[in-house]
Amino acid sequence: MNTEHDQIASAQSGQELSSSVLAGKLRWLRRQANMTLQQLSQRCAISVSALSKIENDQLSPTYEKIAALALGLGVDVGELFSPTTKASALGRRSVTRRGQGVTHETDQYRYEILHADLAEKRFVPLVTTIKAHDRADFPRLLSHDGEELLYVLSGQVVLHTDLYAPLELGPGDSCYIDSTMGHACISGSGADATILWISSHADLR
Repeated sequence: MNTEHDQIASAQSGQELSSSVLAGKLRWLRRQANMTLQQLSQRCAISVSALSKIENDQLSPTYEKIAALALGLGVDVGELFSPTTKASALGRRSVTRRGQGVTHETDQYRYEILHADLAEKRFVPLVTTIKAHDRADFPRLLSHDGEELLYVLSGQVVLHTDLYAPLELGPGDSCYIDSTMGHACISGSGADATILWISSHADLR
């Protein structure tokens, strides 16, 4: 039988992780902060029932909600997907091998979170597969603090935002946006598109 130490070591070796990492880390961080579900709900504007489902790995939250959770807990987004907590240090380095990032999947996207072992990063790097193929796949455009860069790796992407007409992007194209503006990406062809998605956030402390 694997011990907790073995599970953490396996995660650090680069094995693909599921949203169960988020569930366990969220519960641990909330308890470390001596917060009830009700208190965290008030801080991040997510219902108590939704928080309970996330903590029990019964609900896969959108990136918007993940960013709200990080803000409510006073941590960076990457910390929610790190199996262990590490102090920040100068001269640090992290390597994520191809296909070995921490994965998180929603109805619209499949995220591979890169360098989840590093705490207190200035930005969150994600390789994202865009599963959505229609604007109707999003009940509403998503928004959160910070800014973000989208760089298309493969496929065709259509970026929908509150303030601009839909923007078509192909491999090698990029776009930099204000994350507080409602936004959503869909694949513009029959195949799922893949992008490098880098998101920054306002100071959470």
